[in-house]
Amino acid sequence: MKLLITKIWNWWDVWLLKWCAFLFGIAAGAYFHAAVLPYVGVILVVAALLAIRPVLAYWKK
Repeated sequence: MKLLITKIWNWWDVWLLKWCAFLFGIAAGAYFHAAVLPYVGVILVVAALLAIRPVLAYWKK
């Protein structure tokens, strides 16, 4: 399995990856903020779930 491959992405894979990066950025940027701190785990779980489909599509043969 090659780690880096050339792939044409579907629009929903790009959308999911962007949302995953967006939510991860929110969690990382607001880690010390009192209003978001209780939800950091939820945001990270949602980001991980949104990243599953693009990762599978990337390495799918």
